[in-house]
Amino acid sequence: MAAVLLSVAGLSGWPQAQAAAAPAVLIAQASGAKPTLQGSQGNYTASVFVAVPAKRAWAVLVNYEAMAGVMPDIKEAKVLRRNGSVVELQQTYQAPYTFGQRIKAVLTMREQPPRQLSYELVRGEKIQQLRGTWTIISVNGGVIVRHQIQIDPVVPGFVRPLYYELTEANLRQSMAILKRLMEQG
Repeated sequence: MAAVLLSVAGLSGWPQAQAAAAPAVLIAQASGAKPTLQGSQGNYTASVFVAVPAKRAWAVLVNYEAMAGVMPDIKEAKVLRRNGSVVELQQTYQAPYTFGQRIKAVLTMREQPPRQLSYELVRGEKIQQLRGTWTIISVNGGVIVRHQIQIDPVVPGFVRPLYYELTEANLRQSMAILKRLMEQG
């Protein structure tokens, strides 16, 4: 996710051809970049530059069950069923933002390889709404991996500011881990 803001502010609405033509100097500056995060109150866009081809980024992103225990909040992940490009995935989360509780959710994932993955909550504990999109944008020297997420937890109003603060920290950490996994090859 870089101070260059190449990811969200610079590319979020660009067609892929324009993204690929982004100035090489910006790409070079972003190559060692840390994840960026924009948004608040459960609506976020996290992005990171990764120096790998789109195919490699995609393979890591859709290796759902391998994320359990690797990502800071995903303790369990299981593909319940697959029907072409639609996957039903069960995940169990446990992180500071869940206040130590194990929270189960079933998501419908819609794959559009190797560029986009969207997901939506089917059912879950203590989650009113969870949906988002992963987008892989090819640029010179690699890809921008962007995660847009909307989450509405079932928590008391006075706890929401802390919940969102902890969620934001988790998103940054998760994007950094994802970048490392993709670059490990």
